[in-house]
Amino acid sequence: MSDLTNLETIKRARAALPNVIRTTPIIPLAQDAAEIGNENLFLKCENMQVTGAYKIRAAFTALSALSDEARSKGVVMASSGNFAQAFAYAGREMGVPVAVVMLDSTSDYKVAQTKGHGAEVIFCGDDAMARQPTVVRVAEEQGMTAIDTWEFPPITAGHASIGMEILEQCPDVEQVLVPVSSGGAAAGIATAIKLQNSGVKMIGVQPEKANAAYVSMGKGELVTIDYWDSIADGLSARCPGSFPFRHLQAFMDEIVLISEQEIAEAFRTILLRAKQIGEPAGVVAPAGFLSSKIDTSLKTVATLTGGNLSMEVAEKMLTMSA
Repeated sequence: MSDLTNLETIKRARAALPNVIRTTPIIPLAQDAAEIGNENLFLKCENMQVTGAYKIRAAFTALSALSDEARSKGVVMASSGNFAQAFAYAGREMGVPVAVVMLDSTSDYKVAQTKGHGAEVIFCGDDAMARQPTVVRVAEEQGMTAIDTWEFPPITAGHASIGMEILEQCPDVEQVLVPVSSGGAAAGIATAIKLQNSGVKMIGVQPEKANAAYVSMGKGELVTIDYWDSIADGLSARCPGSFPFRHLQAFMDEIVLISEQEIAEAFRTILLRAKQIGEPAGVVAPAGFLSSKIDTSLKTVATLTGGNLSMEVAEKMLTMSA
């Protein structure tokens, strides 16, 4: 485990985050009136982060880890949308040109936000596995620095600051739920928590038809799934990253699967009961609790990882959950 992210690295990464990064609140979520004051589910509201999602932490950490020369060339990376906005914003703040490779099917809202922060957007079709090869090609053609957000260790360290905050804000937490895609955020949060309190149960949550990490954990090795179909477009990885996967194996207790209907129902519950907006991928972790796929008797913090969505998507989820 010597190659895994350690607590000292996490602490340094967190200390280096700029003041623009918000310490987001943790709020209780009661499913009905009878639960008010007796809640077991609490939301870590990263939808209230500066770019509307958690990834800005890791974007600043990643750019800060590069040499001055690498930053001067500009960076190119791949994203489903939230990392795109995060790197675009961080690049603007740090004076680093940013190009982002995105799928053709990426939300128009996320594309517009990314361009609004000043980044160049390059589309690569609708195969998520084609994104990183496109990143490498663009880097070579434009003389930019390529970042593999799945395998660059500072990404995991940047995400880990969320885990640090959860333990500080809710020291008696018994269980933490995180969404899993390529695994970077789940790896960072799980590592930060388990290295400080191994008794906290760490559970990952994935859509049933976007379950690459679930399959990989079951097999004990990286598996690429040959299908993907979920409204949670931010969880588009068809295979976990190798570096984060090793952290999941070391620090994740379990991964559970939820349906599309359960994602929509979680969106509605969070909107109406917590008065919070979550994008489909953002509500996946709380959906694991709300669908009773895990032990709901434990004091649980679920990461509400993002709130970047269009009105059309919001209306679709409300219709699905009606």
